[in-house]
Formats: sequence, C-alpha cells, structure tokens
Amino acid sequence: MLRNNFKIAYRSIWKDRIYSAINIVGLALATAIFLLIIHYVRFEHSYENIHAKADQIYRVTLDIYNGAEYVTTDCETYPQLGPTMLKDMPEVKNYTRIEHVGNTEIKYDNKGFIVDKVYAADSQYFSIFNIDFIQGDKSRALTGPDQALLSETTAKKIFLAENPMGKVLQVGKFTLTVAGIFKDIPENTHLKFDLLVPFSIVTKTKMENDWTSNNNFTYVELAPGASLTALNQKLATLSKQRLKSEIMTAGPIKDIHLHSKRTYEPEPPGNAGTVKFLLIIAILILVIGSVNYVNLTTARSSERLKEAGIRKVLGSTRLGLIRQFFLESLIVNLLAFILALALVYISIPYYLQLVGKPLNADIFHAYSFWTTCALLFGLNCLLSGLQPAIMLSAVKPVVIMNRSSARGGAKGGALRRTLVVGQFAVAVVVIAFTIVIYRQLQFMRQQDKGMNIEQILVINDLEDGKNDSVRVSLHEAMRNDLLKLSAAKEVSATGALPGVDASYMNTTNNVMRLGAERNGYNFSTYAVDSSFVPMMKMTLLAGRNFSNSASNNREVLINEESVRLLGFSSPEKAVGQVITYHGQVTVIGVVKNFSQLSMKEAPIPMINYYRPDDAKYISVKINTDDAGKVIAAAEKVWLAHYPGRAFDYFFLDQLYNQQYKSDVQFGQIISVFSLLTIFITCLGLLGLTAHNIARRTKEIGIRKVLGASVTEIVHLFARDYVKLVLLAMVIGIPIALWAEQQWLKDFALRASMPWWIFASAGGVTLLIALLTVSLQSVRAALVNPVDSLGSE
Repeated sequence: MLRNNFKIAYRSIWKDRIYSAINIVGLALATAIFLLIIHYVRFEHSYENIHAKADQIYRVTLDIYNGAEYVTTDCETYPQLGPTMLKDMPEVKNYTRIEHVGNTEIKYDNKGFIVDKVYAADSQYFSIFNIDFIQGDKSRALTGPDQALLSETTAKKIFLAENPMGKVLQVGKFTLTVAGIFKDIPENTHLKFDLLVPFSIVTKTKMENDWTSNNNFTYVELAPGASLTALNQKLATLSKQRLKSEIMTAGPIKDIHLHSKRTYEPEPPGNAGTVKFLLIIAILILVIGSVNYVNLTTARSSERLKEAGIRKVLGSTRLGLIRQFFLESLIVNLLAFILALALVYISIPYYLQLVGKPLNADIFHAYSFWTTCALLFGLNCLLSGLQPAIMLSAVKPVVIMNRSSARGGAKGGALRRTLVVGQFAVAVVVIAFTIVIYRQLQFMRQQDKGMNIEQILVINDLEDGKNDSVRVSLHEAMRNDLLKLSAAKEVSATGALPGVDASYMNTTNNVMRLGAERNGYNFSTYAVDSSFVPMMKMTLLAGRNFSNSASNNREVLINEESVRLLGFSSPEKAVGQVITYHGQVTVIGVVKNFSQLSMKEAPIPMINYYRPDDAKYISVKINTDDAGKVIAAAEKVWLAHYPGRAFDYFFLDQLYNQQYKSDVQFGQIISVFSLLTIFITCLGLLGLTAHNIARRTKEIGIRKVLGASVTEIVHLFARDYVKLVLLAMVIGIPIALWAEQQWLKDFALRASMPWWIFASAGGVTLLIALLTVSLQSVRAALVNPVDSLGSE
C-alpha cells in the first residue's frame, strides 16, 4: 500500500513538474534563508555564554546627570570602585578591573610588533571569567608586576615556533616577562584582548584611589542569593557619598552586546532591534514559501478533486486521502529541504562575508543546526501540506462529480487572494525599509563633520620607552622630513584622532568654570599640536589656535558643546576664561563641533590640550592619489628616525567610516533578503498566473476570435492583481513607517523620510507584479486561437 502511494505521488509530481519545480525552488530558497538567518540570530544571542559564571557577572556603569536631567551612561568607572564594593557590599563575592591600554608596540629580539588589543587587568580576572590557558599557571597569572600574557595568535606572530614562556618583552615603557599563553578569545564576547598586563601598570600613572578620572571597566561576581536591587541601592548611596552628578549601576553582562546604548564600550555593540527585524524577515520568508505552495496547490485543486471523488467511491477513507496528498507534500518538502541544505552549503562563504561576523562556518556539525532542521522540516510539512490535503479530502463524492464545482469554491479563492495580499505587503515593507536604510546612510555621509578627514595618512607612533624631551625632538625631526616629501602638505602629532578607539581619549568629570560647582558632565580630552586644527580644516569660532611655544602648557581649546555645558553664553565669552582641568587652564579658542565619534552620536564635549610629547599618532595630509608611493616614502622617513620599529599606518577616512560598518552591512543584508523575498513572491505569482491562463485557455481563444487585443487579454489577468497590490500597500506602508521610526531611534541625526519613499516601494512592488503577470499573459495572448480552442 505504501509503495503504491509513493508511486502515485511520484507520478502526480512528475505530471505537474513545472508547478512542482516552482514549489520546490520556492520552499528551498525560503528554508535556506531561514536557516542562515537563524544561525546568525543564535550567534548574536550567544554572547558571554563562554563564561560559566555569566549569570552571576555584572558590570558597573555610570549614569551621568546634570541636575535632574539624564545625560548619558558611561561604561568606564573609577579604579577604587571595585575594592570598595568588595569591602563594603556583602552582595559582591569578587571583583576585577580591566582597562584598555590601546594599540601597543611590542619589542622582542630587536623587532617591533603592533598588538591591537592590549588590556591591563587584575589577577582575579581569571577567577571570574573563563579564559583557557595553553601554557602557564592561571592561578598565578598577573600576580607579579612584570608579567605579560599573550593570546595564541599573538604569541605565534612574535615568537613563531619558539617557546615564548619566560621571554622578555618591551611593552611600551615597561619590561615584562611572558608568564602565560591563552587561547584566542572567541568572537561571541564583548571583551576581547591579545595581550594582558597587570593592572598596576596603569595605576602607576595615576592614583588608585582617584574618584575623578574614570577609565577602567569594573566587573563584579555576585554572591549566591545576592539581590541585584539591594546592590544597586548601595551603589546609589556610594554615588551620593563619592560623586556629585553620577549614579553607579550594576547590570548583567549578557545584556551588553545587544542592549547597550552606553558610551565607551570596549567594542561596538550589536543591536537587538536589528536581530529581531532579521528574525521577523526570516519567518516571513518561510511563510511566503509555504504560502506559495498552499496557493498553487489549492488553485490546482480542481484537477485533483475528481481523483479524490473516484477514490472515495472506490472505498478510500478521508484519512487515506489525507495520507496520500500529505505524502506528496512530504516528498516535495523533502526535495526542497535537500536543495535548501545544498544552497546553505554553497552560500556560507558569501553569507559570512555579508554579515561580517566570523560565525562557525562548519554549521553542519552543530547539534543545534540539525535540531532546527528537524523542527523546520516538520513545520514546513504542516504549513504547506496539511491544509491542502484536508481540503482535497473533505469534499463529498456527489459534489465532486458535479463538474460545475470542479472550479473550486469562492472560499478557496478568497483564501488565495488573502495570502497573495500578505505576500505583497511583506514585499512593500522590505523594499521601503531598504530605501530608508540607504537614505539614512547617504545622509550621514553628506553631513558636515566639522572637519576634513580625506587624504590623511596616519602613522601609529606608539610608546617606545623614550623620555618626553627625546620624543618631542624625534617628532620635530620626523615632521620636518615628512614635510620635505612632495606629496605632504601638513603634518600633525596628536594623542588621538576622530574615529579612533575611544579609549585613546581621557575622560574626566572634574571640569568646571573657576569658582563654579562640578557639573557632572564627562569631558573627552586628548593632546594635539599647533598643526591639528588647520590640518583637519576645523573652524575656529573665537580666539586663536595653539602656537609652537611652551607657554601653551596651561592653555586649552574647547568645542561648542563644551561652551554650552560649561555655561558660557557664546564662544566669544568663553575665550580668556579660566576653567579647572588638572589645575587651572585658560580657554584660548573655541572650535566648531566636530564629529569625534560616529554621526550616529550627538556631539560630545571636547577639550584639546597642547602636549606634543603625549602624541600617539603622526598624521600627514597628502595631495596625491598615489597612496602606495606616499606610504613607501613615509616608511623610509619613519625607519630613518625609528630603526627596527614597526611601521604601522592607516588612512583616517577609512578608519572613521568603520564606525558605520555594521549599518552598511545591515543595509546590504536587507537588500539581499529583499531581492530574495521578491523573487520567492514572484515565483508564487508566476505559478498562479500560469495556472489561471491554462485554466482559461479556451476563454482566451474565444475572446481573440471576437476581436480582443493583446492589451485587453493582459488587462484581463492583470487587473485583479493590481487591486491586490494596492490593498497590500495600504497594509504594508504603515508597518514600514513603524519599522523606520524604530530603526532611526539610534541616530542622533536623522534624514527626512518623505511620503514618496513609501509610495515608491508600493510602486516598485506593483511594477514587479505587473511584469510577472504580463509576461505570462502576453505569451498566452499571442497563441493562435485555433490552437487554444483545439486544446479543449
């Protein structure tokens, strides 16, 4: 019996192979897309799962207020916070502090190596977080003041095949000994590092009991049964005692990646809204694929109803018919799923490049992948197969044998129209949202940044252990030699630059007008020289720039946002005023707000001070497009002044635009999935149109004999779909408007979104639908009426 059912199912699928192919391709594409997106969503939600104590680990952040007005939340806290919490708060079982030191040059065997992510941490870090050691004693790691711990990749980069244990490294100004090698930090954690050094290194340069400069992250492990609410109440009390306008709050580390809106994160966080939107897209695409199958199967039900009636007359039960028709659906789904797995396998390299994440490419060995596949296969079979099988088996034999009913009822037609409207509504939403994303990204690129970052070559001038006077002399000599290059227009030495990692800037809340109370705002500061403002083409609104003089030491430049927060009525009023910043300093000039951070962020208060000896970057403004020639020439100058040191460089505009990488990738992802959504929808529409034309072949022939033109035949089939698309626009446009508002919440500057964006999305959907229908209709209209009438 089962063999006979398989034989009948195979013959039925082969007989309608065109429609079967449409169903299989549509289901396969929808399934493949769903599997890929689910893999990405699962990865985004896996952050911090590598740590066994993740549910007990919390990070303390600073909520900054100006009076009763909330300003922002800073991830960085004070060095004394951790020890104080452990001592005075029984809820805290352990704590650790970690501070980003930044990119650092490592010297070994007279060779220089640039290490990207260098952090200073307490030794108890390894008691809280899970870090796998390859060599060394984890229990004694970072307990000595001169220890260094390297990642596996960094160790191979520096030592090649040599055993790194016990080797001496020059890390900036410090001489350290390799005490351990740990496995590379996985991607799915918010805190990644290549080199760890003792926290005492950063406290040597500042007071450990300092409650004015917040530059380190503080993590605590809560005791069993401890109340987070009680802990945060005690932190609020401590904030009132130690701080003026800040409230310290502990939050779970598992919320950091997808839910953080805080400043100075160790890496750009993800976006829960983006992940949810992609998940919704995945579900909708899966539904569209199943809807295509249901629509086409029910539309062709008239050709199977007589078969069902005859089977019932010959003794088949309704259950037997359901089993037969469901078996056909099962085979179609199985073929679609095999094709889907092949598509996933082929597309993985391109998909990983699209999402920009080093996800586990070998997903076929993941247990969760096959669990998802099994559930999805069952769900697909139920969604696409059960409803047609039940419908075909439900009609009574007497009704079936009545030819007039073999056309399918109004109820089935209403269901198909409803499903088609839903498909096109989804298409309207994804097309509109794609336009919104690209319009917003283009808007940000075109905004005035308050500076010009084009054609600027930046050389990493990291700490090399030389004293300040020697560094200043080397900078000046190198600057003079770089300016001799024909392509060099200007040269500047600075402690940070727009777009670089925020950790290169110091932050302080201890800035105020002379005689005024502390305002609680966090000001970002870094060193510059007298060439910085003119090279970056910044606008000086009032006052003057720095001069090449030692008298600059107690002078600062501030931006418009600092003027506002310090309470000056205008830039002119701020010039000449004394403010407190590590003592008393005089404001000599005010520059127009410039985008130190991404254009997604509101302007931050900036203070620039004159310290050429505190420079970490040497920037060269060039006047040529021959970047390779300029880089080679700059490297020769570098090696002439710093023999044996690594030459590390980048272009400032490329680095700055990295801040938009995730948004650009999101736009690309939505664009790809929009095209695939439209393609799957058109596949279903193509099948329905082909079926309608085949069913009305005789009608088309009669109309042509009576004088109907090709245009009239096309209009005959297109008009119903035009109505359905217009209804889909009415449903889809409000949803697209809501999605646009939700996504733009994260942007301080937002592009206007006029009505025509959403209308054009509907227009594109209508055009695609008309093209799909018209191609089939024109072919049918061009057939000789004699052939059409002869087919009946």
